[in-house]
Amino acid sequence: ISAAHGAGAAAPAFASLSTGFVSTLGSAAGGAAGARLEPATSVSYPAELCHVARPCASLAGLGVRAKRLLGLKNINVYAVGIYVDALSAKKALSKYADDGEDAIAANAAMFDDVVRSSSFEKSLRLVISFGHLKRSQFLDALHERLEPRMAKAGDAAALKAFRAQFDDVTLQKGTEIVFVNEGAGLVTSVDGMRKGRVTSPALCASLFDIYLGPDPVAPDAKASFGRSVASILKSERVL
Repeated sequence: ISAAHGAGAAAPAFASLSTGFVSTLGSAAGGAAGARLEPATSVSYPAELCHVARPCASLAGLGVRAKRLLGLKNINVYAVGIYVDALSAKKALSKYADDGEDAIAANAAMFDDVVRSSSFEKSLRLVISFGHLKRSQFLDALHERLEPRMAKAGDAAALKAFRAQFDDVTLQKGTEIVFVNEGAGLVTSVDGMRKGRVTSPALCASLFDIYLGPDPVAPDAKASFGRSVASILKSERVL
């Protein structure tokens, strides 16, 4: 998994589709062309994230996972970037294209379709911003939200395999964790090193539901993703 090439690289054929909504996320960052800063953490996010599929997935949502500490103050635990294959997503979600942009951006059915779809690649890029976060805290928080969903799906084994991928991982400020949903599988990478792939549609949907479902852990990321999807669907580019 890698960021797309920066200045000097040939512009992808779908650049006109993705540039518009990427430029509305956060603020411009130095370095790679089109990179954006998550405002609460100042973490830089590349405009594209490349896995196996081409074209590369485009940045579509940006936010932060914050946690209240002892009821006194919010701690920014990690930055969240949500990426999607814009061209394939536009095709898969075309039934919403006739709605207004505000309606699309707030449509719970649209988010549910994104969460459950295996027809287009989508990714989560998490960057740790709280230097005292322990691996067990990170995994326990994910497990707390994943376990009820996975139990309902009858796929506890996939959740166990998912957690085991982090057995040798040490978290620190700046650690990058990337989850890629490709087809029925979820690929996990930490700091650019692939940790494994778990084949489980339920795991893929459950993980993305944490960020795009009714109770998102990073509300700004979900809201900006909704606006990006609306922009994608309203683009006049013929696919």
